[in-house]
Amino acid sequence: MIPFFRAARGVVFLCAYAVFLVFGYGLPQRLVVWPLATLLPRWRTAIVGWWFRRMAGASIGIARVFADVRLRVQGEIPAGCHVVVMNHQSLLDIPVVHAQMKDPYPLIPTRALYAKGIPGISLLIRMGRYPLVRQTQDSRRDDLRAIARAAESVARGEQSLVIFPEGHRTRDGEIGPFMRAGLRIVLQRAKRPVYLMVLDGLWRARTTADTLFHFAGSRAELRILGPIPLPEDDDYDAFIDRLHARMTEELRAIRAGQATVSAGFPEAPAAVQGVTDTPK
Repeated sequence: MIPFFRAARGVVFLCAYAVFLVFGYGLPQRLVVWPLATLLPRWRTAIVGWWFRRMAGASIGIARVFADVRLRVQGEIPAGCHVVVMNHQSLLDIPVVHAQMKDPYPLIPTRALYAKGIPGISLLIRMGRYPLVRQTQDSRRDDLRAIARAAESVARGEQSLVIFPEGHRTRDGEIGPFMRAGLRIVLQRAKRPVYLMVLDGLWRARTTADTLFHFAGSRAELRILGPIPLPEDDDYDAFIDRLHARMTEELRAIRAGQATVSAGFPEAPAAVQGVTDTPK
């Protein structure tokens, strides 16, 4: 795509998405969904999960229509409480995650600064009761406690949990080193098999500026692998090393145009997601 037209489509996409966040996302959420979730606590998880999936599908649809972005998905995660480990490439990673998840919706450790001041998004973070982290040296203990509480809700069969163990989006989409402490706590406390999500092609939307100039016309692929049973010997550090190696291997396979690397994980037929898809 010619750079000028790519940037023009990027502007159109960002404008459309901003309007959506305020009027299609924010207002119905504040006026209808939030009150329903508050007044009907017994149904709160189902209501919030339904809303997450609808908004995720709409976000992907807007990217498809206004920025000509295509997302190819291979594999799926069944309903139930799971731990999902995913690489972190873009601003759209969380909508991509929620579009794939069934009930109960997943908790996602999120930076505390995002819980205020972002139209549509901040209220959704609070409504979803995401564990909030500050990722500073002084907040390390509180951050790990928040992650531990979320993992315990998975163990009780109340929620799923998605974690981005790199802790930030990488500049080239490569999988960076894992921040082990939080992931180790999740694995130890949740006591659930692990699914891996390996995404490539959306790293050009790492920041708003990247989205403006480089996002339009992107072709992305998401591969879902698992379930992977927890280690019987409780050697979680070695298990984390294996997860990192497996995800890195799969990312290389995506970039080489190769099929899912054979490592004892199930393969599934591919599908293409867009605005007309029904979110899972």
